[in-house]
Amino acid sequence: MDKQKLDALITGIANDLKPSVARIEKSLATTQNHYGDYLNLLGTLSNGDKTTGKVIVAALLEAGANHGGVASAYKISFGS
Repeated sequence: MDKQKLDALITGIANDLKPSVARIEKSLATTQNHYGDYLNLLGTLSNGDKTTGKVIVAALLEAGANHGGVASAYKISFGS
């Protein structure tokens, strides 16, 4: 997939994730930087696939997710 198509895909997913990210960020953090919420979302959306996980991470960040929380969730799910 070329970069332009990938960027468009990420933006489309980010737009879909904005309500979830807003809800997570407004809620009381039960884990540092909401990593638990992002871990759940990342696991559900990526279905354990590392490449899909990278796309979801990029979309979450574009949607306004906490970088530290998303990075921790990705590391727990897929390693470094």
